[in-house]
Amino acid sequence: MKIIIPVYTLVYILSITSLLKMFGDFLAPTMKFFGLPGESALALILGNFINIYAAIGVIPQLRLNSHQITTLALMLLISHSQLLETSVFIKLKTRFIFLLLLRITIAIVVGLLFAKI
Repeated sequence: MKIIIPVYTLVYILSITSLLKMFGDFLAPTMKFFGLPGESALALILGNFINIYAAIGVIPQLRLNSHQITTLALMLLISHSQLLETSVFIKLKTRFIFLLLLRITIAIVVGLLFAKI
């Protein structure tokens, strides 16, 4: 709740001030490949850089249909908390760049494929 409530409140304020719409309009051309509105990029960005709970705080403000929510959820479940998990991969002395790119690539491919269904 420490993450979801502040993010939800911030996104609500952004939606009132039309900043969320401007952000969505800017990213709409990219997000249309996934069948998502441009505003959903905020959930992907926060989910990847903060954690999945931040994305959960954004999703209710987006008013997505069930197919869009499923697409967004699949992408977030594959690729989330990149900063934290990459630092764990570094500590484990794995090929962290490969794992980072793999997770992002698979999330993009799944998003593209699910948008075609």
